[in-house]
Amino acid sequence: MAAHSTDIASPLTLAEQLDAMLLGWLEHAADRRGAARADLRATAVLTIATAAVAELQGLCERWGMTLEMRGTVAVIGGPARVVDGLVAVIGMHRR
Repeated sequence: MAAHSTDIASPLTLAEQLDAMLLGWLEHAADRRGAARADLRATAVLTIATAAVAELQGLCERWGMTLEMRGTVAVIGGPARVVDGLVAVIGMHRR
């Protein structure tokens, strides 16, 4: 069978999966809740596998969030809606 230009050559990385899920979550939240206040900030504390830290760090930087590791615990801060979304999609990803 011939390959199509839409075929994915390799699976998505964790960061790519979370990025796509976060974008979808934010679009859905904007449709349901309206625009978020840009000045609202949030902090989340999550347990993260060591192997996922580098990818999560890059994702956080792209979305204007900070990530501080304290052992296996990640402290993530940034725009409230984005932090809420990241927590939601990580929860969905874990199931």
